[in-house]
Amino acid sequence: MANITAYQNFLLKVLQASLQRIDKPQGVYPLLQVNLSKLDDGFVEYFYTWAAFTLSTVEPRQAQDIAIAIKAFSDVIKNFPLGNRAVNLEIAITGYEAAANFFTRAPLLPELLWGETQCNLSLAYNNRIRGNKAENLETAISAGKKSLEIFTRKESHTILGANVQILQASVQNNLGLAYRNRIYGEQADNIEQAICYFKAAFELLNRETLASEWAKFQHNLGNAYAYRILGDRAENLEKAIKYIEEALEVYTKETLPKDWANAQNTLGFTYHERIRGDRAENLEKAITCYQAALQVLTREAFPQFWAQTQMNLASVYRDRIFGNRSKNLEMAIETYESALQVSTKEAFPEQWAMTQNNLGMAYSRRCDSAENQERAIAAYKAALQVYTRNGFPMDWARTQKNLGLAYSIRISGNRQENLEKAMTAYQAASQIFTRDAFTYYWAKNQNNLAIAYTSQGQIDEAIACCRSALEVFTPTAFPSECFITARQFGEIAARAKRWAESIEGYSVAIEAVETSRTWTISESRRQEILAEAFDIYHNLVQVCINAGQLEKAIETIERSRSKRLVDLMASNDLYQGGEIPPEVKELLQQFDNLQQRIDQERLSSNSADSQEAMRVGTSTLDRTVFQAKTQVIASLEAEKQQVWQQLRRLDPVLAGEIQVITPDFSAMQKLIDQPNTAILSFYSTSNDTHIFVLRQNQIACHTCTGEGIATLQSWILQNWLKLYVEDGNIWKSQISNFLVELAERLQINDLISQHLQNITELILVPHLALHQIPFGALPLEEDKYLGDKFLIRYTPSCQVLEFCQQRGEVEGNLTYGIVEDATEDLPFASFEGEQIAKIYNIPESDRLRGRSQATTSNYRQLASRVQALHSSHHAESCLDNPLNGA
Repeated sequence: MANITAYQNFLLKVLQASLQRIDKPQGVYPLLQVNLSKLDDGFVEYFYTWAAFTLSTVEPRQAQDIAIAIKAFSDVIKNFPLGNRAVNLEIAITGYEAAANFFTRAPLLPELLWGETQCNLSLAYNNRIRGNKAENLETAISAGKKSLEIFTRKESHTILGANVQILQASVQNNLGLAYRNRIYGEQADNIEQAICYFKAAFELLNRETLASEWAKFQHNLGNAYAYRILGDRAENLEKAIKYIEEALEVYTKETLPKDWANAQNTLGFTYHERIRGDRAENLEKAITCYQAALQVLTREAFPQFWAQTQMNLASVYRDRIFGNRSKNLEMAIETYESALQVSTKEAFPEQWAMTQNNLGMAYSRRCDSAENQERAIAAYKAALQVYTRNGFPMDWARTQKNLGLAYSIRISGNRQENLEKAMTAYQAASQIFTRDAFTYYWAKNQNNLAIAYTSQGQIDEAIACCRSALEVFTPTAFPSECFITARQFGEIAARAKRWAESIEGYSVAIEAVETSRTWTISESRRQEILAEAFDIYHNLVQVCINAGQLEKAIETIERSRSKRLVDLMASNDLYQGGEIPPEVKELLQQFDNLQQRIDQERLSSNSADSQEAMRVGTSTLDRTVFQAKTQVIASLEAEKQQVWQQLRRLDPVLAGEIQVITPDFSAMQKLIDQPNTAILSFYSTSNDTHIFVLRQNQIACHTCTGEGIATLQSWILQNWLKLYVEDGNIWKSQISNFLVELAERLQINDLISQHLQNITELILVPHLALHQIPFGALPLEEDKYLGDKFLIRYTPSCQVLEFCQQRGEVEGNLTYGIVEDATEDLPFASFEGEQIAKIYNIPESDRLRGRSQATTSNYRQLASRVQALHSSHHAESCLDNPLNGA
């Protein structure tokens, strides 16, 4: 601590410098930098005493100059990036309060000066680190409202001209900041008030003449929407992204680096929270934003902001989908601990608590070891030392929820005691997270309560909680959350052998998965989403079988196949190379227009009535607006479905490309045109392979117990496909033995005797590796093969079979062409070509044989002049990307 003389000399110098550089406050920074040691608590105390004594004892004219200098110095120190941030703000507040007290007693001074000082005092209290945060924010609001009274007076506008508009906008912005962070009152209402102030602020400014100020208010408005509680959460986040990106049109790294970095930080948070779009892609965007921010917010220049950004970045790594999950978690923990080196409990208590809470979440996910669970619990308890119910109600409730989760899976200690502690924590969180005030978080907490009830064997209560959560987390509003809740619902009911309720849960989960995939543009990510949810289709099929609902089981199987097929078809352009019929084109346009209206409805602003209701603090509006939006969207979706049904009648293939045709069991049965025909639909779950037998008037299921994905499918891949690729000679020598064993594993003889009596034709729908198998060569009893007993057809799904049947017969005589044995090493290909040529009287000119004839150009020419083309030669299957097959 410096002595009194050193403080006095420094203060006089810095006041003079601040007054001289009132238009260029950063010009004072070098003086502050060389005197960093004097910017401490001792200086705060000295400054307070000196200002009070000096302003009350010197003559009025001199006091006025000193007060203006004090205000100018407060403006400088408030934004000074070096030194102790908490001390700097205390110095600024001390100066503003001293100047404001003097200006109140000086009637000859313009009211504007007093109002401007109150405005800056409001901002300083907004950012204050010391003292009671709730009281600081109330002081900020009070000061902001005092200054607003001055700047909105008619005479002030007349006397001071345009300047007052800038100051008025600044006050509106400060009040917005204070209400956004306010602790007293209902948080939802405070944020609504903040949004009103921010909107009022940027509406007062012109982007062209005051671009940086306009961008600041846009950024703050976006930040408020990112944290908004009322209204639709997904819509709020989309608005936040819009406002922040508009601010970034003004902010650049070169011209306004700190503002640019702060906006990147907020944008990163918003993408982390985002509901629309693909979750994995949103998280990658968040990482990009935070890494950009850290280019400016370095530990040396901006330690507090650096630590906060590190914490935000760690949270994205914790939740990241791309990359190795374990490595992502390790990176998250390392980054959190790095942030805690700066965000200490003493220096930044709120930021420290937030980091502790997030660190606990990372430890909870790290693995199931007792050590990590104890670390998570310790971190949550540490956060609750700062997060009290009165001081930080929402953060307190979130941390209680996390603590409950940790206790619910805790390994150490008494299991029953841990579950009781979990339930206590969840119930504590529910005191804040009510359905009307915090609809989204209430629904999340219902999920947690469901887990706790399940652990205590209270299945009815657990299922009731899941159903309550799903009233909010619908497939179209919150697909990711809906998927998690509905899958949990299905699993809870399945473990209790409550099959009908399990079917209910898993069915909703599948709807949520398919919604998520329609929101994703990336083809590879669409496939990843299906892979991540693959077990849901398996689980639903299994519980349908357990419940005896075979029709529902095979509809689910076909649904999964149709979705996969549609993704592949949709990756090509519709009607590529051809003309769309006018009727179809018109319906396509109607379909697209309705989809755009649905998207706009999701992103639209609330009505003026809604805004007014929000301003007066109607906390139930969250639920009301949500229900209204849902009804409008449901109506548009119904209208869109009507258009799609018309489109399907005109062009079923095209309709199937833009939206999955949900399979219908009765429609599948109609595909069987003869009583002696049966469809065999194969499907492997984790444990078993089921063979569904569809006949014209019945369905049966033949189960190969123990022959699931891990056994049968893996065995086929290893002993058939992998061996074929790696060593063709060994593969040939083992074909016979392999097919014998496969027939035994699939219980083909039992299948025939029990389910295929009086059947002469089979339509096979294979699954996974079974697509590679020549079923006709499977051996039967009495030295026969499946191809000897049945006429066999293959189809990848019943949807494709329906497309083929609806296409109808081609009228008139067809012209045929053949391409055979292009590499001259497939003798049976030549034999095949010869036989087909005889049957269809194909002339030599329409047969391409061997290397010299089967060239790319000849192939194209032949395809252009014939209506049917038979190719018999080598092919290559690209299993990980079928469209690359050759």
